[in-house]
Amino acid sequence: MTKMAGWTSPTGMGRLWERRLLLASLFAGAFVTALGPISDGDIFWHLAAGREMVRRLDWIRTDPFTLSAAGRPWPDVHWLFQLGAFAIYQWAGLAGLVIAKALLVASGAVLLGRAVARVGGPGARAGEPELDLILCVMGLLGALFLARHLLLVRPVIVTLVMLAFFLAALEGARSGSRRALTFLPLLQVVWVNCQGLAVLGPVLVATYLLAAVLSPRAERQRWPFANERSLPRRALGITLVLCLVGMVATPYGREAFRLPAGLFLRLIPRGGNVFSAQVAENIPPWLWERTSPGETLHLAGAFAALAVCMALSRQRLALSRLLVLIGFALLALLANRNVLLFYWLAAPMAAWVLAPRLREWGTRLVAGDGAWGPRWRRLGIPLVAVVLGGQLVLAGVGQMREGEIGAPVAFHFPVESAKLLRSLAASGPVFAPDHQGGYLELMVPAVRPYIDTRLILHTAGEYTDYLEAVANPEKFDVLADAQQFQYVVLTTVYPDAYLGLVQHLAASADWRLSFTDGSEVLFARRGPSVNLGDRGTTSAILGGLKERFSGSTALHEAARLNLARLLIVLGETREAQAVLATLDSRAAAQMRARAFVVAGESAAAESLARILVDSDPHDVRSLALLAQLAIAAGDSRVGAQWLERALGADPYDLESLAVLERLERAAPSESAAP
Repeated sequence: MTKMAGWTSPTGMGRLWERRLLLASLFAGAFVTALGPISDGDIFWHLAAGREMVRRLDWIRTDPFTLSAAGRPWPDVHWLFQLGAFAIYQWAGLAGLVIAKALLVASGAVLLGRAVARVGGPGARAGEPELDLILCVMGLLGALFLARHLLLVRPVIVTLVMLAFFLAALEGARSGSRRALTFLPLLQVVWVNCQGLAVLGPVLVATYLLAAVLSPRAERQRWPFANERSLPRRALGITLVLCLVGMVATPYGREAFRLPAGLFLRLIPRGGNVFSAQVAENIPPWLWERTSPGETLHLAGAFAALAVCMALSRQRLALSRLLVLIGFALLALLANRNVLLFYWLAAPMAAWVLAPRLREWGTRLVAGDGAWGPRWRRLGIPLVAVVLGGQLVLAGVGQMREGEIGAPVAFHFPVESAKLLRSLAASGPVFAPDHQGGYLELMVPAVRPYIDTRLILHTAGEYTDYLEAVANPEKFDVLADAQQFQYVVLTTVYPDAYLGLVQHLAASADWRLSFTDGSEVLFARRGPSVNLGDRGTTSAILGGLKERFSGSTALHEAARLNLARLLIVLGETREAQAVLATLDSRAAAQMRARAFVVAGESAAAESLARILVDSDPHDVRSLALLAQLAIAAGDSRVGAQWLERALGADPYDLESLAVLERLERAAPSESAAP
């Protein structure tokens, strides 16, 4: 071991094994974090498109799947990803797709880690870049865990890997290694045939080229950024031109170049943009926080951590890195879906910024007491071990709750309805939630959903018609007659916005309830109907749920609660109470109280709700119910008191806010009464 300016440097072999250990930890942590069941519906229409291309032996140029966009031009720039995903699906199923996704995420993370270790930040010397790597590993593992819900089986995973390749090549060019730049145009061609975000490749190259051009010119002026004359301007210029050429190297030519602009416009939060206002992943985090407090708190923490890193650093920042950070931060603020991209590149950038300051502190510690040097260096590996261990435990717990990695998340997709439709050889127009359209396209190819999540294909008017049909049953009837829907597939949870439409269709003479398990419902124009008021029907459904969810007590109870909820909505309170009879959880008691309300037993409902509130004063569900009961009994003053407590426990509770709105609407008429 040799001591160098406050940093204890191991032998060459020791450094190699230390670096390998850190990179292996990064790979393992990223891999486990990316594992999880299928929770996003996009992958299913991607798979359906891959199957369609294999069947045709040609690219898809018009929409073959939905009613609303049938025959409309579709620049399917994801075609290469779709063919690859379909090949894996055919060979290893959904589990194979999830594992492939996790491998790509882990490989991309290692690429970033290697780039950090190879380049190092300002002040790095022989043997010292491991500090940059330690910071990158801890930061990237933490960031990936916070954005775990965005690590979906989507083409964005390819974008993560490509961003890692581009950043590694560009930073390598800063250190004098220009060979990797020659591969970027080839990677650009692959990228542009996997996702529209491929435009980020030329943007990154242009950012580094801009810094290279400005840096020498600024030497004659006061320049607040680090000198970047080492960036090869000519090589970067050639690379940029070739990457721009690669952007049109697709079967769709210039359409692939125009597509990102169209997608970007749909993300901008402005008046009348239904896509940015109604699609959860497109909503800006600062707006999402107003209705879902705490869900985007980690983003504010990430910005604060970056600000602290920059404040602590005494080195001049590289303009190229700063521009990349600012650009991706703005994308993250524009839409929730972009937070993952920001985190992906922010971790290595933060490591490069913070490492020099930590080296300086290490030097001071050694100067004061030589024994501090080895301790300072040895602190990094245990910290990484703690972060990795915590990551593995939390990811494992999350997977136990979510279910198997090779299956769709429970209650998110119409799994049983699709099986029934397939057995009936169903075909023709179908109305279904947009996030379930792709699932039906893959599992029941003969049906035609009205809409799916390829919102770039659908107009704002079509998407508005879909939303209004869900919210207003009368408008659904108009749309159903116009589109000649033969089936309606709906979910009762995740989200629960379809319960009103379920209630409407169940009471309609035009529709028959063909199937339900409580979490999904299938209505048909013709055929036999299910009698939910019959105890035999309830028992049969409960038996099926017990068999399907025998491996998870939590999922089994959730399925029974979903069934009870549906029965309450449809007025079958006797059967709902039978379903809830053997459940002793708080959620079941809350549901039981609501069944009493629908059955007209207000006294029993109030008594049970009061018991629940006495045991937990912050039980928002029961507080909101007590407010509704008091208002229904004509005591608005007491109802307002209960409502105040409910909103005090959760200011964003949707049920409580709905009660408040009704109370405020009734207030003027009451004050005007003689």
